[in-house]
Amino acid sequence: MLRDPKQGYTGFMSPDANPAWAWCDGRIMPFSEAKVPIEDRGLQFGESLYEVVAVIEGEPFRLPDHVERMRRGATELGLESGVPDLARFRNVLSLLHHREPHPAALLYAQVTGGSAPRRIVPAEPPRPFFFAYLRPFAFPTPVEISRGIPAVTAPDPRWQRRDLKTTMLLPAVMARRLAGSRGAEEVIFIGQDGFASEGASSTLFAVHNRAVSTPPSNQRILDGVSAKVVAEICGELGVTFAHRPITLSDLRRAEEVFVASTSLLLMPVVRLDASLVGAGTAGSVTLQLAYHFQRQFWGARQP
Repeated sequence: MLRDPKQGYTGFMSPDANPAWAWCDGRIMPFSEAKVPIEDRGLQFGESLYEVVAVIEGEPFRLPDHVERMRRGATELGLESGVPDLARFRNVLSLLHHREPHPAALLYAQVTGGSAPRRIVPAEPPRPFFFAYLRPFAFPTPVEISRGIPAVTAPDPRWQRRDLKTTMLLPAVMARRLAGSRGAEEVIFIGQDGFASEGASSTLFAVHNRAVSTPPSNQRILDGVSAKVVAEICGELGVTFAHRPITLSDLRRAEEVFVASTSLLLMPVVRLDASLVGAGTAGSVTLQLAYHFQRQFWGARQP
């Protein structure tokens, strides 16, 4: 893992840490042999869902939430038979971790519509295709979290069912390239109605008068697993928490802004576009929540 001590969180940057093993269509195999058929419907039509789960010393963080979200989305797409139940998910993870016992890793799991002759709606529904693998990952340290990250805003070009965690991530790819060109690490999407929705790969939060708010869950916002953790921590600490619409002007006048995701955990946003957020450093409410998030995430393994 490569880190620049002068910067904030840089995440996974090792070019030679590819997985050695994968779970592919019902069996474990060398990663180099795991293949997706060329007529796979996830590849050709985007008929596919995925989940990314943090794994610390073989223990997944909030796995039931991830599995439930994938099964809920798969039911809408007619792919529910391809999603392992919680016990099977744990077994797949255990087999992968046994082969590659990384201290810290991300489990990537994906279900697709399977392979069939290319038609928008095939005559016979194919069998869904499921695969998963572990990749070593450097989660942000408390020092990196205290530094925070810069973010930019951008118009939201995505479709209207963003509550489904599909693999149609081209808007996120383009947005992250935009962020990189502007010296930022995340993009906050702004809808045509002027309301902020979420980050390219994170849930958005704003702090006004020490109260935390996040946009309400609906079909245009993914129900974030990390967001549930934030809400629980706020409840435990007595911090006011609400789901409410957040306009771009609300975001710009917020005393604190932060995002949360599986890979970022809870990360302060210290600059938004060309302006500092608050004093340009992580705020007290954000740091308090981040501390308790890290305690819950790492447990006794706190770095």
